[in-house]
Amino acid sequence: MLNVEQSRLFRAWFVRIAQEQLCQGPSPRWYQQDCAGLVRFAANETLKVHDSKWLKSNGLSSQYLPPEMTLTPEQRQLAQNWNQGSGKNGPYVTNASQLSN
Repeated sequence: MLNVEQSRLFRAWFVRIAQEQLCQGPSPRWYQQDCAGLVRFAANETLKVHDSKWLKSNGLSSQYLPPEMTLTPEQRQLAQNWNQGSGKNGPYVTNASQLSN
């Protein structure tokens, strides 16, 4: 789980990353180029360390970026641990009807 400040920064980074995909075109690393894929991509990228290497590989300038999040290694893996229902977790939700679980 994220605390209140981490959640605020997560939202800021998520929006910035998703907006970049829509404004500049999709990153080559955004493999499933649909709405669900954008959510997965933005969530995964949001939880990464946003150093100069990351900025360059994503084509982002260092202007207008949210502050970096301080996360534990376990928190950085949250986007790989979606609740898939029936007691299973994984890197994505396999069935939209399971989102209500």
